[in-house]
Amino acid sequence: MIASMLCAQRRGDAVPKLFHDLAKGRDVEGTKMLFASFKLALNLTWPFTGLPQCVLACLGLIGELQGLDADWFKKGIQTNEAIYRAVGNEEVHRMMGEVFPEISQLLPSHFDSSSSLLPAYIANVAVFGFLVGGSERTQSLPLCEITIAGAIAALGATRQAKSHLKGSMGLGISVAAIEAVLYAAEQVAKWNGCKLPGKIDVTVLAKEVETNLGKPNEV
Repeated sequence: MIASMLCAQRRGDAVPKLFHDLAKGRDVEGTKMLFASFKLALNLTWPFTGLPQCVLACLGLIGELQGLDADWFKKGIQTNEAIYRAVGNEEVHRMMGEVFPEISQLLPSHFDSSSSLLPAYIANVAVFGFLVGGSERTQSLPLCEITIAGAIAALGATRQAKSHLKGSMGLGISVAAIEAVLYAAEQVAKWNGCKLPGKIDVTVLAKEVETNLGKPNEV
């Protein structure tokens, strides 16, 4: 989660150093698990916080990975090629296939580039369906949602953060956990010499969730 917050704070360059420090003393399997958690956090949050900083973080992590285990790195390349294959037949489609394969592969043939339904389709299928929903195989949906909420909070998008924090509580994340995530976001911003705009009152959010769901949220 801290990795995604660093990207939200436009410090994707610091993510590889964080990984390097946390990987010290771990065996190969432990390092693989750590890398998987970083990868999941970045995959979940780049649509919300922005691709450029996540790419910067990913490139640095690849460098760390190359230095750890060549065979593992080769396997990662093979897996990515299998999943992220390019699909365009014209120049624009070719670039989309190379840069945004998750999106371009999922568009049905009856959509054209001028369709007003295209943004909604991408959001529902590529982001919430493929990235968020598909991540349940690795991490439960509540944890995926709170990871996204934390990254958005660190970005400083207060209104959107509130929505995702309430969504997290609706999925069962406790008030105490929400407060801990917000504190982490504030500390990451402070470390980066920034101050997050707007204070988020978790108690108010919890009451709104309780009203919406008709039951009290776990404290």
